[in-house]
Amino acid sequence: MLAGFPKQVTLQTGTSVTIRPMVKEDAEKLHAFFCRVPRENRLFLRDDVSLREVIDSWAEELDYEKVLPLVAEVDDTIVADATLHRQKFGWTSHVGKVRLVVDVDYRGKGLGMLMVKELIDTARKAGLEILVAEIMGGQASSLSALKRLGFEKEAVFYNYVKDQTGEEHDLVVMMKNLQIEPAMVPF
Repeated sequence: MLAGFPKQVTLQTGTSVTIRPMVKEDAEKLHAFFCRVPRENRLFLRDDVSLREVIDSWAEELDYEKVLPLVAEVDDTIVADATLHRQKFGWTSHVGKVRLVVDVDYRGKGLGMLMVKELIDTARKAGLEILVAEIMGGQASSLSALKRLGFEKEAVFYNYVKDQTGEEHDLVVMMKNLQIEPAMVPF
């Protein structure tokens, strides 16, 4: 799953970015990245990433076969985090879940699309057949980007999840069938 990394990419703005797997030594930089994400955006994340111990536990428990965390770096600063989650055994061992967080200063520049494309390519190489993305309702730009990458809305669970303040939100489940040939996606 690590073949082809690190990878150099260039954003629409001309900025050079390195995409690579997270390593244990990234904990401090990853925590700093998540602390730069606006609080209103962090409310939509599964874990309270403002807590250093959350990031430290991720770093200590790295298992690329279970969760492949990719980070994007510009000048030694992490500007995005994308993860591919999978189960090696059981009835969903052919399914992967994707998650993505992009620094505010790098949104709308193609970085999120590039990161998800890397997860799609890695999932295909790993033999996964389906990718799932779970998005809180109201995140229109995320839903639109996933749709451009071939994900389709499969279900909406109304008032199903609560953000970190306890407010209820809809959960949108989007899926991508990896057995269908990828369409050309303009950047």
